[in-house]
Amino acid sequence: MRPPALLAFCESLQDTELSQTIQNSSDLIALLQSFHIVALSALFIAMLVFNIRVLSNRFHDGAYLSGFKYNALISLPVLLVTGIFLIIAEPARSLANDAFQLKMILLVLVLLLYRHLLSCVSTQTDFPASSHHLSVANKLLAALSILMWISIIFAGRWIAYL
Repeated sequence: MRPPALLAFCESLQDTELSQTIQNSSDLIALLQSFHIVALSALFIAMLVFNIRVLSNRFHDGAYLSGFKYNALISLPVLLVTGIFLIIAEPARSLANDAFQLKMILLVLVLLLYRHLLSCVSTQTDFPASSHHLSVANKLLAALSILMWISIIFAGRWIAYL
């Protein structure tokens, strides 16, 4: 979707001094992209392990949940900051890109899905380990979450080609 107002916003953002500074520093763009990819990888691995644990009913370890939250608390802000700077550097390449828009929609949905699954898992940790069982629907949501994270990664890569 490329409405004229969005394209006008992209042009005005691209003309800012900050955008020009980032655009003219190839090392800065490479550094931002590297941090973005490392943070995404860390978050993806944590989400993958979380979802696999949900699928296998192995989520009663409270220490794991704390570690996962710590990983997300570090990765998400790094992704947000580096993503904002990458958008500022090349706004039309991202904001007006169908793959970027799909990535953002999937990201919002998968974070909402994670919040739902985490609340289900958190209520289960109070029970004895033998009684930890999530519904089939929640397990299907965990499998869907894995597919959505993979789709986010692919959409992110496709931003450069669309």
